[in-house]
Amino acid sequence: MDEHLSLQARIYAAWIDLLRQNRGAEGRPDQYYGLSVENVQGYGEEFELRVTFRAGRTYCCCEDICHTGVFTEERWRQLRSALAVHGVELHKPLVVRIFTRLEAGARLHYGKSDEPEPEVYDQGPWTLTIHEQSPVIPARDERS
Repeated sequence: MDEHLSLQARIYAAWIDLLRQNRGAEGRPDQYYGLSVENVQGYGEEFELRVTFRAGRTYCCCEDICHTGVFTEERWRQLRSALAVHGVELHKPLVVRIFTRLEAGARLHYGKSDEPEPEVYDQGPWTLTIHEQSPVIPARDERS
């Protein structure tokens, strides 16, 4: 198997774990969103996460940071921990490019309680590049 393909699949699995608790995903973010990991560089320290808000689904909004998490030190730690669970151990700062796209037919609440109308047009992609300032090493369980 191609080593980058395997690495790509492991990074994808880590994101599935991170997005599993999102409202609406009901434990299956791979069915709720269109997700892919592309253009993996090096040992996984740089990659693109592509998130598509799918037609026929309802979301609170289509803001990338709302759905992937605000990249605080804690979120970097969570990402590194999820990557490590899937065998991706990194020692360099990460660079994550998030591409979001909205499919025509997706519904967005934007904080309103009434049922939203489906979006008429495909929109995006929008791009956000996030640089980790320095590697945030996951905290080890002291009980082990």
